[in-house]
Amino acid sequence: MKKYILGTLFFLAPFFIISQEIISSTGGDSSGSEGTSSYTIGQVFYSSNTSIAGSVSQGAQQAFEIQTLSNTSLSSFHLEVITYPNPVTDYIVLKISNEVLKNLGYTLYDLAGKSIVNGTILSGSTQIQMKYLPKGFYILKIAKKNQSLKTFKIIKK
Repeated sequence: MKKYILGTLFFLAPFFIISQEIISSTGGDSSGSEGTSSYTIGQVFYSSNTSIAGSVSQGAQQAFEIQTLSNTSLSSFHLEVITYPNPVTDYIVLKISNEVLKNLGYTLYDLAGKSIVNGTILSGSTQIQMKYLPKGFYILKIAKKNQSLKTFKIIKK
């Protein structure tokens, strides 16, 4: 009799264990002219650990951000950044319009603030290789004569 009870418990145990599931208050999807987003309210656990080697995120929904930080006093400057694919895997293409390219450069930083790649922008379209960099978050700063013009948050997958 004891064997049957233990066998039944082992058989039924997976039905009582809840894995890969979150219990949240509410959530849903939102859409607008700029794209779509999903959200969860009441998610108890979410953490993100980042180092030079890469990053790890835990939780039911993973954060994915694309931010453009800019200097509002430079309204005549127009810089368009196009990434292929999104998020970046191999390289970033900087496409610049409405700006004289003299003394214009870029620097790619990791989250620790260490300069990884820098160079001079010589044409309206510049490629920055990221193929050999580890996965994680990076900051791309565009500057002219050491004055920061625009800063972009880049996600490397």
